[in-house]
Amino acid sequence: MIPCKNTCPHYAEGCHKDCAEWKQFLAREQQQRRKKEAYLKMQNELNRILIRQYRQLTASRRYYY
Repeated sequence: MIPCKNTCPHYAEGCHKDCAEWKQFLAREQQQRRKKEAYLKMQNELNRILIRQYRQLTASRRYYY
């Protein structure tokens, strides 16, 4: 769905292909996706480090009952 369809006074079928505002919208969305991907990648790496550290701590312990 095109977000400007209901709000743009100049809307016509297929006009988004040449619309400067539409291109700016797509650029903003792409930038937000890149930021989200970078954030998720960073969090994934941090979680990987924490899991590795936790496994090293628990692997060295001996549980006696």
